[in-house]
This record gives sequence, C-alpha cells and structure tokens, in this order.
Amino acid sequence: MNTHTGPYLITPGRHEDSRGAIGILQDYQIPFKILRTFWLSQVPENTRRGGHAHRSSQQLLICLEGTIEVELEGLNGKMQKFQLDPHQQGLYLPPLYWGHFTFNQNATALCLASDHFDESDYIRNYQEFEQLKDATKDS
Repeated sequence: MNTHTGPYLITPGRHEDSRGAIGILQDYQIPFKILRTFWLSQVPENTRRGGHAHRSSQQLLICLEGTIEVELEGLNGKMQKFQLDPHQQGLYLPPLYWGHFTFNQNATALCLASDHFDESDYIRNYQEFEQLKDATKDS
C-alpha cells in the first residue's frame, strides 16, 4: 500500500549471476496502472530535460544507463533532488511536481506513465505552475 504523498524511490528486485542481471518490478510496487511507456536515449551529455509538470499523470522514471540528476518542486515550494543510477531504483513522480532532469554519462531512461499522451495534461509554463502554488497557499 502506498502511503507516500510526494516523490519517492522504488527499489526493484534484482537477480544476478554469470549470465547477467535481471531487474524486476511487480505491479504492487507501482502505484498506478501503466497505460504508456516511453524512453529517452541518445541525450547529449549534461542536457537538461523536463521543464514541466503534469496535472494528473503519474510516472515512474528508471535510469537504465548513465546517471540522471532529478530536481523536483512541489506546489508547497519544497525542492527535492535525486540521483538515479542504472538499474538501482525508479523514481515515482506524482502529479503537480515541476521537474528538471539532467542526463549524464550517455544516460538512457525508461518511463512508465499512468495516462496516454495528452498535451492538455502538461503544464509547460512555469508562471502557470507558480499560480497553482499561490492558489494552494491561499486555500
């Protein structure tokens, strides 16, 4: 049962032997039904991606290669930083967190999402996100 209200790390199972390693995520570890999967690869070194939030979509970001530095800001203004290393953990991204993701060391990311792509779910303007933060403070 998920008792978290913000972003958190999820550790997959891992089995390794002379033939290689396998990482395993079970459905009960992911706090949403997966409706979309996408990946990011061939991202130039130190490229910063993201720069948006989602209104309702939930995501799980998994680093498959390289490293990804994640900076998140919630509606409460609290900043959180995470570093994702390959095959170690996935980062649960709830709705309404503004995110920036810096890709290093030829990073490749896999993302599992709770919704099909819908442009209207994206908040791409930081000023709009700031307005949501202000509205949250007033309520």
